[in-house]
Amino acid sequence: MLLPAAVLIVTLALGAAASLRFTGTSEAPPARDDKPPAVVEAAPPPVVEPVVEAVAAEPSAAASVVPAPVVVVPEVVVPEGRAGLIEALRRGELRPGSQADVERWVAAARASGQSIDPGRLWGGAMDVFVIEKDFIVPGRLTGADAVIFVLDSGRPFPRGDLGHSLVLDVPSGACIGVACSIMLSQ
Repeated sequence: MLLPAAVLIVTLALGAAASLRFTGTSEAPPARDDKPPAVVEAAPPPVVEPVVEAVAAEPSAAASVVPAPVVVVPEVVVPEGRAGLIEALRRGELRPGSQADVERWVAAARASGQSIDPGRLWGGAMDVFVIEKDFIVPGRLTGADAVIFVLDSGRPFPRGDLGHSLVLDVPSGACIGVACSIMLSQ
């Protein structure tokens, strides 16, 4: 509950201390007789004035410091499995991939000296998605729900657990994921 002239101490990430002083009243203004009773006036928001203060090294001064409340902002909630992929497509984080996208990776992998059989990738009938933006891999992309993600240069590596899915990194020709050795071994 905010009270008039209450002072909150906020500790900044750099270790400095600052305080915010709220001025004004928290009470609604008195009702005016010239308005109909159905009209309610709201009190103006409090004025916020930042005031930087030095933190004393004295234990007695530190005892008067009130810690600020911690605000935790959760990450985006990602639906699991195929529903998460559909949501990522809708947000533009992924786009549907094609055999041509995988062939770009195959060429890069062969150029780096790897012996690749692209038929093993397509023989598994895994869906292909190209990563376009920052992307959190949905959970439970295992077994029949595993997919292939193609990562072009300049795109961020996906966060989260790949499950049995693969990431084909086009710039390096690398395959990332637990199933790479199974899908690509000859």
